[in-house]
Amino acid sequence: MSETRRRSILTAFTGAALGTGLVGGQAVAAPRTTAATTAACPTVPVIPATRRTPFVTNTDLYRDPQYTEGTHYARRYKRQARTDADLAASHPFTRTTVLALHGGGIEPGTSEIALGIAGYDPATLAPVVPVPPDGRAVHDYWMFEGLLGTPTGPGDPSNSDLHITSTRCDDLVALSMAGGSANVISVHGCNVDQLKQTVPQGPGIPNPAVDSVLVGGLNATFKALLIQELGLANITAYDGDLVPALAGTDPDNPCNRGLLRQGAQLELTLGLRKSMFGTFTRPGRPGSTTAKFGHFVNACRSAIHQMEQRTDQAHY
Repeated sequence: MSETRRRSILTAFTGAALGTGLVGGQAVAAPRTTAATTAACPTVPVIPATRRTPFVTNTDLYRDPQYTEGTHYARRYKRQARTDADLAASHPFTRTTVLALHGGGIEPGTSEIALGIAGYDPATLAPVVPVPPDGRAVHDYWMFEGLLGTPTGPGDPSNSDLHITSTRCDDLVALSMAGGSANVISVHGCNVDQLKQTVPQGPGIPNPAVDSVLVGGLNATFKALLIQELGLANITAYDGDLVPALAGTDPDNPCNRGLLRQGAQLELTLGLRKSMFGTFTRPGRPGSTTAKFGHFVNACRSAIHQMEQRTDQAHY
């Protein structure tokens, strides 16, 4: 049975029942310079334009017979194997999970960025460098991705129809992975107009609509480390509190549903996301990452590494 079929069956049963490598704290992610494929996305079967209201939850979407997993949307995840059978010593459990709740064509670029932060090559899904025995060079990840093509006429379904508000995410695998991690970092794409209204601007202050990221979440320490490391990588990062609607402070946000009940959220402008890829299409992005991509994911990985080394996380 295929993985996709298995997940679909599990989802149906659930619904019925419920009613880059790291060395010394730094990751190495070589930029890609080879030409990326520009082939068009595969043709997606037409969906009757009968739904005009957003899906309320993931379960709402999964139950809709007009949408098929593996054709219209996909879920991908990676959970590291962890074992502690040692009576004399303690071995760490998973400490960090990276999420892309609106990946694929919903908020383009977030899937690839999440994979990079987790320590994987977006094109091959292989670890960027050999994983050391403690597994710390890689992190767990979960992604929900839109696979729909560009609408060709009025009423045609689009990837934006698949956008589930973060606080409404009820995918049990996503929530279980977040809930079992000390640190959760969620990657999103934002509307630049939302930043222009509230982020400070003026002489010497970059236009927030270009190559910037809003760092939110309830974990103030994690936020500060991310802003610090992104700044060292020459990436403009703002505190999410400047834009309350994108601050990621709702306790129901999956980034705040980890073991500590507080995490981090990244809202990347379209300009920043585009600068990370030579070809900004769904088939082209994985194989065309730029130097900016490496700088960004390495900065995030450095912040994660510092979080995991804190004494208050030693028992996880």
